[in-house]
Formats: sequence, structure tokens, C-alpha cells
Amino acid sequence: MANRQEHRQEVDRFLQKHFPIHRWIFSLPPGSGMETYFVQANEQRYFVKVGAPVEHYLVMAEIGLTPPILACGQLETGPSVIVQSLITGHKPSRRDYQERLERVATIVNTMHQHPRVREILPAPASALHKEAGLRALNSLRERWNLHRADVPKVAEFVENSLDELMQQINQFSSGGLVASHNDICNANWLFASDGRIYLIDYESMSMDDPAVDLGALLWWYYPPELRGRFLEIAGYPYDREFKFRMRVRMALHSLSITLPREGSFDSFNPDGYEKALVDLRAILDRRENPQGYDV
Repeated sequence: MANRQEHRQEVDRFLQKHFPIHRWIFSLPPGSGMETYFVQANEQRYFVKVGAPVEHYLVMAEIGLTPPILACGQLETGPSVIVQSLITGHKPSRRDYQERLERVATIVNTMHQHPRVREILPAPASALHKEAGLRALNSLRERWNLHRADVPKVAEFVENSLDELMQQINQFSSGGLVASHNDICNANWLFASDGRIYLIDYESMSMDDPAVDLGALLWWYYPPELRGRFLEIAGYPYDREFKFRMRVRMALHSLSITLPREGSFDSFNPDGYEKALVDLRAILDRRENPQGYDV
């Protein structure tokens, strides 16, 4: 198993170099993503991430969508490192999302359309939504194939689901990509105590179909009666075609989050895997989020 604190000593030296403090107290944030730390010395408290795409964070901090970057660079053995202000706040509930609908939708619109964000992301060969969906599907198949043999009871269901989704993706006829976060669940939002709202974790960011982010947000946090208003503010139509793409891309995403992320400390749990497919089954059956939308 990889060492979640592999670069701790290097991080300590980086902090000592950039801040006039020589004794830092380290602690590990919850979760299983990349190598990250909470660090504290005197009254100063920071968040440190190793191996992150630094330019993504710098630009998002520049436009106010993620906490300020206090220092960044490379560690002695090569990985990137960023140091951010440690913001007091919480992960949002459904009530938070629904009460701050206008602000959340505006943040999504800013991220998707801001020229500074778009210019740092590589442009795919095609801007068609079908091609973007097929790229995502092929990448997902590769990750699924690494674990398929571990879950024989559901392997046929997943294989058939991927085939069905490929057929649906091939029906996409529109185009136009945006700067998509691609993992916009509540673990990657921070509602700060001072009222600000931040997005975090940009490792999956790319130019992609806006239906990726919007499908996930609306599926998880907003009941159907609020979706038209959200999409109006975010700048997208609430029509049959966009609804179809959101559902298909959310189906892909619901399977993706059941699999370990590349470069993370995620583990794969075969015993609980069938239960993890509950969202995928609901989407394919044309049902809404099984957890409901009560606040």
C-alpha cells in the first residue's frame, strides 16, 4: 500500500523555507484522495496538497473560486506542492445547496466560461459532446476492467450498462465544451463560515460537456422543480436534449466514483460493490436520486 505521508519530511522543509516558522504540527485530513496535510504553527493553519495541478489551483484562486494559494512549487524529489489558507467552514448539505442556489449556479457558470480557466486546459481534438462522452466511457472501461474479475456477481450488469450507455452517447448530436470540474460532489465544495463558497480538488478538471457537472449537481442536490431555475442562472437550457445528456453523463459518473481514482489512496471493496451501484441502477431505470431531496 502506498504511503499517504511519503513526502512529509520534504513538505516540512518546504514550509520552513517559505514561512518563518521552524516547527510545524501535521495532521491528516479525512478521505482517501491525494497526499494532503493540515499543518499548524502558532496561530497559522494551512492546507497542503502534494502532486496537484498547480496551474489549475492558481487560476481558480485568482478568480476567487478556491482558497488563496500562499506558496507553491516542487518538492526535492519532484512532486508539486501547494499551500493554501485553511478555511473554516463545512461541506454543504442539501439545504445549503438549495438555499444558496443562485450563488452555486453562478459559481458553476464562472468556472465553465471564464477565459483564464479555459485557456489553461488542453483542447480536445473534437468539441462534440458525443466524442467527449466516448472519451469518458473508454477511460471508465479501462478502470472497470482492472476490477471486473473481483465482482463477478455484478460484472454482467456493469458490462451491459456500459454498452447501453455507449449507444446513448452515440445519439448525442450537439457540441461545445466548457472548463468542467468533473467531480463536483459535496466533498469538493466548501461553504466558509464568512459566507463565501469555494470549490476544491481540481485533479479531474478538463474541457468537457457541461452536462457532466450539471448532471451530478442536479441529480444529487436539487429536486426537479428547482432545476429549471438553476440551469437558467448557470446558462444552460432545460430542454429534452440537455436532460438526456445530463442523465447519461451522470450514469457514467456514478460508476466512476465506485472505482479507485488514479494517483489516489482509494481502495476497492468487492464486498460492498453491489450496494455502491444503487445510483447507476436508478439512473438507468429513469428514477430520481434514491436518497431524495429533503433538506
